[in-house]
Amino acid sequence: MKIIRFDQRNNEMKIEPENFEDLWHLMKIIDPGDIVIGKTIRRFRSEGQKGESGEKKEVTIELKVERAELHKNANILRVIGVILSGTPEEYVQKGSHHTIDIEIGYTYKIKKEKWNSYHLDRIEDAKKSGKRPILRIVVLDDKLANVATLRSYGVEFEFELESRTSKRDDAYEEKIQKFFAELTKIIEKSNKVLVAGPGFTAEAFRNYIKNKHPELLKNIVIEHTSTAEKSGIYELIKSGTVKKIIKEDRVTLEFEKIEKVMTELGRNSGLVVKGIEEIKEANSYNALGEMLILDEFARTHPEILDEVAEKGVEITVFTSGEEPWKKLQKLGGVVGILRFKYK
Repeated sequence: MKIIRFDQRNNEMKIEPENFEDLWHLMKIIDPGDIVIGKTIRRFRSEGQKGESGEKKEVTIELKVERAELHKNANILRVIGVILSGTPEEYVQKGSHHTIDIEIGYTYKIKKEKWNSYHLDRIEDAKKSGKRPILRIVVLDDKLANVATLRSYGVEFEFELESRTSKRDDAYEEKIQKFFAELTKIIEKSNKVLVAGPGFTAEAFRNYIKNKHPELLKNIVIEHTSTAEKSGIYELIKSGTVKKIIKEDRVTLEFEKIEKVMTELGRNSGLVVKGIEEIKEANSYNALGEMLILDEFARTHPEILDEVAEKGVEITVFTSGEEPWKKLQKLGGVVGILRFKYK
């Protein structure tokens, strides 16, 4: 995410999204009631013209936001709302509903009544995530491969390939080489690739790369996992293997934090509190050490982030939508880990 200017006096930020992840971050930042300013296309109709008739004109509009929708296939964030103003004025109808499509590589302005810590932390996260290497993960055996990409918003499963062979097949070597060739095409443009699986297939794939495409070898890390199914990818994340490769990985962090909570609950230690009110009470006694909160809770209760941050509490906002996110949701969406019991 490129931050071009932040006018704190007027609570206005000019931004330029640089990739799809930036659009995802912006969807979480833009709230109903915000104002988004950007270029769009309006159809200008002369008197008497109806339907699809009329000339399309590029205009700059100021839109009061009602909602934002992320369209993954189109690579756009669609912001829907009511027009407050625009230029040229003759092509803009104030008070009418319209949409601004936020696209990668274009600039937009976002105005808020207040930029709270949740918004600003997410902007910082977006700035950092653009600098992180994208990690491709492949889990495979000699029959199956699952390919996924780890992004800041979670795991994106992309391909499942079958080798359509077995070691009893007379054409096994030919078919396995073809299987490896297909996988190579998928990963060849990736900055970093983690390849893992049961048995020796991952190492065989590495040897194939070494012989056929040695220039790609520097991007590949080989590890072990117990399965080539999708669950093998989560196994790598839980084991900390991914964290060794990428220093800042939100999904792995969420796994670590939720496991810490589940351990305390399993021990019945009394060091876990749930819900906004219990969090506030623990914080008032200076007993709160950590807070885990879903992104949707953080958006609707931004005051709690500021309140606990003032006392140096470690905050983890869960955003991935993956397994740890779902566990936190079942626990009520916000939990705290105490430094000591206070009652």
